[in-house]
Amino acid sequence: MRNKLILLFILVSTIYTQGYNMQLLNHFTFDQNASDITGFAQDGREIAVVGLQNATSLVDITDPANPFEIDRINGSNSIWRDVKYWDGYVFIGTEADDGIKVVNVNNLDEPELIYTISDIDNSHNIHVNEGYLYIVGADDHDIWIYDLMITPGTPELIGTWNGEYIHDLHVYNNKAYAMGIYSSTAYIIDLTDKSNPQTIVSWQYDGFAHDCAVTEDENFLITADEMLGGHLKIWDISDYSNINLLSEFSVNLDHSIHNVYVIDRTIYCSYYADGTRVIDMSDPYNPLEIGYYDTSEFEGLYVGNWGVYPFLPSGNIISSDMETGLYITKLGGISINHENIEDMNFSAEPILFPVNVLSFEGEITDVDLHYNIGSDWIIESLILQNDNVYSIEIPSLPSGTFVHYYFTAENNIGDATVYPLGGNQNPIMFIYGDLPDIFNDNFETDMGWTTPASDDDATSGLWERGEPIGTFVSNAPVQPENDNSTDGEMCFITGNQTNPNSAGQNDVDGGKTSILSPIFDLSNYSDVLVTYWRWYTNNMGNNASTDHWLVDVSSDSGTSWISLENTTISHTEWIRNRVLLSDYIQLTSGVQFRFVAEDIYYDGNVGSGGSLVEAGLDDFKLEAVDFNIMLGDLNMDSNINILDVILIVGIIIEDFIPSEYEINVADLNNDGIINILDIVSIVNIIIG
Repeated sequence: MRNKLILLFILVSTIYTQGYNMQLLNHFTFDQNASDITGFAQDGREIAVVGLQNATSLVDITDPANPFEIDRINGSNSIWRDVKYWDGYVFIGTEADDGIKVVNVNNLDEPELIYTISDIDNSHNIHVNEGYLYIVGADDHDIWIYDLMITPGTPELIGTWNGEYIHDLHVYNNKAYAMGIYSSTAYIIDLTDKSNPQTIVSWQYDGFAHDCAVTEDENFLITADEMLGGHLKIWDISDYSNINLLSEFSVNLDHSIHNVYVIDRTIYCSYYADGTRVIDMSDPYNPLEIGYYDTSEFEGLYVGNWGVYPFLPSGNIISSDMETGLYITKLGGISINHENIEDMNFSAEPILFPVNVLSFEGEITDVDLHYNIGSDWIIESLILQNDNVYSIEIPSLPSGTFVHYYFTAENNIGDATVYPLGGNQNPIMFIYGDLPDIFNDNFETDMGWTTPASDDDATSGLWERGEPIGTFVSNAPVQPENDNSTDGEMCFITGNQTNPNSAGQNDVDGGKTSILSPIFDLSNYSDVLVTYWRWYTNNMGNNASTDHWLVDVSSDSGTSWISLENTTISHTEWIRNRVLLSDYIQLTSGVQFRFVAEDIYYDGNVGSGGSLVEAGLDDFKLEAVDFNIMLGDLNMDSNINILDVILIVGIIIEDFIPSEYEINVADLNNDGIINILDIVSIVNIIIG
């Protein structure tokens, strides 16, 4: 009896984010971490400007369905890059020693770096308002003021202000609203005479004054505290002699707010791990969240959404997520919330697909499930159950089926959306039932992995198998505290530091450290699904987010290598990756895998090397795909012999827990029970 399984393709597993009263129009990724964001409209086009680790990216988002990168302006490596636009010029500040770069974008398709302000070497933030550039977080002066109108493209210093270190500021109507983060002091500074700015009023409050925005009538100041449990605060500043805190708002007391902007009585926040948040302050005593789009599924204090820009003429909102890139959203439209289906055990019961769909203008008219279990897409209309929840069931499927699916929704005023973006080009995937295991290692025992010392040159943080001990920097995880397995404690870890407060001790330093899998004979398989869970962080230290995590595969026992994964992006949690080997190599008798964490200097990248690097590897599995099932062949060696009899006996006496594949092929007489009759059947096969 033979059973042929069919599959289309597999993408790296991704968890898609959720929203409320905000529709995701598109998502644009980069090959490195992002930081701040701004935008502008020029020549009938809308442009997003995104700070990256070693460059600034200009992305055309005029058609949100088809964004494209115009160009990059290179710079020194830094996790912080602040960007602003004014009248045909983009200004770039960074904490690297790059000064302030001035980029001429009058010809949008050929941006040109034309000048660098070298009065300062590095800065924390910049701001542009009405033809003036303001620089904060730099040496010598707490606020630097440059005129952009005297000689466009070559800003001229016209004034400074000194009081204390200013972290960020908002300038409006000839006043600077500036935040002294270390003393948590808010300043209002008169800029009528920019050559001699004067402090009008300041007040200190309990918090961590990071960023602010003022309403157009200048009656209210919104401040953001970048700290654990960081609050948005609304202040009544209509009477400088009687400034009062009216209200506070927080999304998650385990997370932090970052930057804030205000249009009329609507506040737009980049809220790190909680994404982009929109707050209605029509009643300043009772701020109300009216929409959000969570750009990040990562847990942590300083991960996720760095910046947001809500001022484009189209009304579209753009956000920069450090780990996952550029998001284009709009307030309103249709939002789809769905918890992605993970791999499921085989059952005779139908499979349920639930989804929450909201429309904030108009009524939902159609919600469809699109799924694929072979070569064709099947469309099923979902049924409204209650409270915006729609669902549909499909019949049970054969064990080992790959299911790809996505949703679409429409309303009666022409809005339409797809979840996840890309539809049939980027579906959600899960395995229903069980694929036969070729190799399954949760690293609780030694199964033949090696560390090739001759090829590695790291001076510390070498791979080792053990029970991980978590390390932290300011409560942010660096080394994992637990392995990924639900039924174990061990994994491979780089330099298992025993002191949680000494994250920099025994991390990867001075080179690379590698771990090699055993060599596998996969020549008898049509295809193989590779699954592994990994931990990788390099976003702290002297040159953060510069070093690489690499995964390679060889089909010639390690003589040559093909890349499966190469990234500088940190994930301070266990992440699952999946690949089909046939997309990369021929399946031979000499297949081997290599996992590499590094702390290496690259020529031409002045920021590389010196990161705080930790990595982990757990739950490595090879599964057979597009395979032939032979009744009685429990060990999948294409032969039925005494080894298979031993495995059936082991199942009967409960010597081990069999896989679903082993159960299927051990039941030779197909009576639903594995017993002595199956042993008789397999012996008859062996003796002919």
